[in-house]
Amino acid sequence: MKRTNITAESFLPAYGLRSTHTQSLINSSGLRRRIVTKRSIAMLAAEQDWTVDGGDGVRLLGHYSRQPGESRGLVVLFHGWEGSSRSNYIVAAGGMLYERGFDVFRLNFRDHGDTHHLNTGIFHSCRLDEVVHALQDIQERT
Repeated sequence: MKRTNITAESFLPAYGLRSTHTQSLINSSGLRRRIVTKRSIAMLAAEQDWTVDGGDGVRLLGHYSRQPGESRGLVVLFHGWEGSSRSNYIVAAGGMLYERGFDVFRLNFRDHGDTHHLNTGIFHSCRLDEVVHALQDIQERT
């Protein structure tokens, strides 16, 4: 695999795509979703929905895509503040990693994606212990 080193200084998007706001809008577009879905079809076809233990009765939803043969390892992907395991950037990264031979687990944080029904409490960014506990559960089960 050819390795390309891209730095913040060397990255220059095409004219019309230099605004970070424009880049965010395009990434969230339906066209981008169709492209990402097509490129990630193998990972999406292999995915299994898992409810994982976040400790203290908390349940988190994730999507596990296991390689059909030998795996190069497990990668767990976390989404951003308003994202989910189905966000374009998470699916795109997961699809690329899956194609390169890794098992992929895309984890939703509490109340992200379609998971509001799983827990009674609300999400806030200090609930990192839930994610750590979920990682332990994922590690034990894979």
